[in-house]
Amino acid sequence: MLFNSYIFIFLFLPLALLGWYGLNRFKLHKVSQVFLAAMSLWFYAYFEIRYLLIIVASCVVNYLFSVCVTKLDCKRKLYRRILLIAGCTLNLGILGYFKYYDFILENLNGAFGTEFALKNILLPLGISFFTFQQLSFVIDRCRGTAPHYGFLEYINFVTFFPQLIAGPIVLHSEIIPQFRDLEKRRLNAKNFADGIVYFVIGLGKKVLLADTLAIIVNFGFGRIPWLDTTSAIVVALAFTFELYFDFSGYCDMAIGIGKMFNIDIPDNFNSPYKSKSVKEFWRRWHMTLGRFFTTYVYIPLGGSRQGKIKMVINTMIVFLLSGLWHGANWTFVLWGLLHGIAVAVNGLFAGKKEKIFAGKTLTYIRAFLSRVVTFMYVCLTFVFFRSDSVADGIQFMKEIFRFESHGDIVLVARKLELAETYIVTKLLSMRAPQYLDWVYLGSLWFLILISFIIIMRKRTGDIVDNCRYNGGFCLKLSLIFVWSVISLSGVSTFLYFNF
Repeated sequence: MLFNSYIFIFLFLPLALLGWYGLNRFKLHKVSQVFLAAMSLWFYAYFEIRYLLIIVASCVVNYLFSVCVTKLDCKRKLYRRILLIAGCTLNLGILGYFKYYDFILENLNGAFGTEFALKNILLPLGISFFTFQQLSFVIDRCRGTAPHYGFLEYINFVTFFPQLIAGPIVLHSEIIPQFRDLEKRRLNAKNFADGIVYFVIGLGKKVLLADTLAIIVNFGFGRIPWLDTTSAIVVALAFTFELYFDFSGYCDMAIGIGKMFNIDIPDNFNSPYKSKSVKEFWRRWHMTLGRFFTTYVYIPLGGSRQGKIKMVINTMIVFLLSGLWHGANWTFVLWGLLHGIAVAVNGLFAGKKEKIFAGKTLTYIRAFLSRVVTFMYVCLTFVFFRSDSVADGIQFMKEIFRFESHGDIVLVARKLELAETYIVTKLLSMRAPQYLDWVYLGSLWFLILISFIIIMRKRTGDIVDNCRYNGGFCLKLSLIFVWSVISLSGVSTFLYFNF
């Protein structure tokens, strides 16, 4: 089920909220937990009921690991290590089968001329997210840093529907104590109002911005060899904005729904395009994924404690794994590699810019140039993230740096047949068709400009923290909501559903 759908907004969400608060109102706390778990599983099964068994089986098996840690004498390191290896192997094995089985066979066939049959396995939605979420719990249990929970608490931690499909990747210590707090099971008007603001802003990001930018992106990446430099740059910018508005919009909605239930879900984005280095970018982008890799991969490998060479190696391992986590394609591996190199370089030369650009004025120049260079690097590397193959990504780069212009930007702009400009374009097509392309170009550049402005303004959390619920603010929020709902006729999935 999609957040940006009529059935979710007008049926599922109201029903879930009424059931949750209604049952807790009558002190039916266990029943309310069962109800929430059932609603979350309905939310998941709405996409494909066959994969309901996978997530339920995954929850049961991982919960049994927690039971084993409790039942066995896990004060002995050997027992804990065996359970840790078994838990990691099982979770990563399941993820590997569904996500990478065909990818591995396809590469074996290409490299050695074998003819292994591909299974064309359909990837269960959210498997990367709920697998990592459970993996973190199993590791913490085997380390002795996580308590054993009741099964209802555990299944609600894993399947809580706001963050089930595309994160954020939450920790047991962040969610389960909140479910245990009976005060949080009472309706809180301030939290509910803040949740609505989060949800509406996220909905606007997804429906009004990301989905509109997707029109340009899909057209451009579908005809890479025919792009000129200007159109290629615009398409690359459009995808950079689309991915951010799509994923951060989902996370805003997830946080907002969580607040409606009085459950605080961690932020996943902190104005990443304001970053002054790629290393800083990864402290601001998909923060819960970065936290997972830092806690469960980078630090156990030794982090930066064993010298610069070891730091570079560990950084590259983390980013190669991060790239592969995003998808079974060499484009993601290359994207991870490029970001790993940039983060390693940032780590090696940290502090050098400050020495070169000393003084107040030069500090401002350094900050500005650092943001520009970082944004350009992130934008260019996202080309490989979006491309269907490495060859397509290289071809796209060639078009950018060919420095040719033959008016292809007009063809890109013409794809913006927006409902908001329909009357204007219809009248012009009948009365003055020679000006029609200027309207399309104006719409395109306005969309790019407004995207730039929004990413440089306050993040959603700051807006919510500082908002005053006066008439003007409520009117603006209502306008965004109504505009978004009207635009739901073209409902689209979130990009990270594929990861």
